[in-house]
Amino acid sequence: MMANDIKTTLTDHIAGFESFSIAIYERINLSDTAQLAIFIRGVDKEFTDTDELFALQPLKGTNTGEDIFNKDQNVFTSFGSPWSKLVGVSTHGVPSMVGLREGFIRILNEKATELNDDLIVLHCIIYHQNLYSKSI
Repeated sequence: MMANDIKTTLTDHIAGFESFSIAIYERINLSDTAQLAIFIRGVDKEFTDTDELFALQPLKGTNTGEDIFNKDQNVFTSFGSPWSKLVGVSTHGVPSMVGLREGFIRILNEKATELNDDLIVLHCIIYHQNLYSKSI
């Protein structure tokens, strides 16, 4: 009930985005399950920006770039978020994210090429932010 209201509100909000970027972070939780955290930042027509935790998805089994891309695609589809509005992505530098042959970024760049879009890719932003906050 409340979860459906939150999802509906977020879906409506995302529908108003002119463009958005995502930050993706993969982490192993205490029960040894890989968790994929997807954050979204978008801007609407009035240049109002929004930052939200978009999804937290468990990754069972393998954690390849294709697995991560498929999870992202499922989340995007469930929220009705068009890939064509994606302008940037930030990840940490593990091989499943940035690998040249099978990494998530390679697959995402192929998707952007299909849509004739340029994608801004940043690495290790979340990790460094975390380290800086721990040292303060």
